Amino acid sequence: MHALELRNDALQWETERQNRLLQSATEQKKKQARLEAVPQEQAPAAGVQLNEWVDKVSVIPDIRSALIPLDNPEGWSKPFSLAKADMEPWFSYFKGYRQSRLFLSQAVHDIDNPDAASIDYPVRALLELKSADARLITEPPVQINGQVEYFDTDSALNAGYDASQFRALLRSAVLTHDKQLKRAEEKGREMGDALYDALMGEGHANLIGAWERVFHRKPTIDELHQMLTSGRIRVSAEKKAAAVSARKPALEMPPAAPVMRPAPERRPAIPTVEAPPPPPVMVTPAAEDDDDDEPFVSLSRRKKKLTLPRKLVWSVANAAAGFVAVAAYIYFF
Repeated sequence: MHALELRNDALQWETERQNRLLQSATEQKKKQARLEAVPQEQAPAAGVQLNEWVDKVSVIPDIRSALIPLDNPEGWSKPFSLAKADMEPWFSYFKGYRQSRLFLSQAVHDIDNPDAASIDYPVRALLELKSADARLITEPPVQINGQVEYFDTDSALNAGYDASQFRALLRSAVLTHDKQLKRAEEKGREMGDALYDALMGEGHANLIGAWERVFHRKPTIDELHQMLTSGRIRVSAEKKAAAVSARKPALEMPPAAPVMRPAPERRPAIPTVEAPPPPPVMVTPAAEDDDDDEPFVSLSRRKKKLTLPRKLVWSVANAAAGFVAVAAYIYFF
């Protein structure tokens, strides 16, 4: 990511800043010494104290966020930290930047203490989803397309102007300076708004896309509301439960191998003895029996009546069987 590469330039930014401060301080001392040599009657006429004079801005360059990639970086400076620039018009650029949509409204009144708590909620959520450092927003890397131009005090002092001319010249420098600082503030705010739009995308599409890359699904209405109103990443209870249940089969232990138990001993089946069917009841008419007049005769009495004929039939059958066996034996042998 282009923004992450800029972190490695922190040492270079600080070195350049220190060099600029040293150069500015040296030049300021020289100009201050020359201003103190100006006749004092010119000072009140100018409406300023010459011993408190600072360089007045006359022209400011355009400024942009270095977090937004450029197709053609030609014409733009190397990135440097806007928060670490300790002179005008950088203060005004940064003041306007803090008034942009990147920050909460109260952040404008706390410009000297920029921290993550001042960042607007959707931007906080996006930084958390991307695991990005909040200093990319609170200490923005920027680029300019030209040099800042200041009122040429040396030329004014060497021009030999009279009191009225010198007074008009200083007044013009002050008015131009104030106008340019106001313009720098506007440019800083525009830069911050442009960075906000680039980070969020249309309809917060980039924020939603960052959520999808982390959680592999779209955020619910409640989850999106939490990001936009509090900057917090909160997974809804229903989605969290669904994710846990989806992962549960994978986390369960494999089923244990079935325990082989010895087959139970097979006991010999006890044969069932079926009761022989009752012998057929042979009813013989008994004309001289006293029971002829009865429509039904009891079974016990019938058994008594049939006992003698059944024995006779059985004896005859046995005798016949024996006779057949003796005959067969004689025939075959």
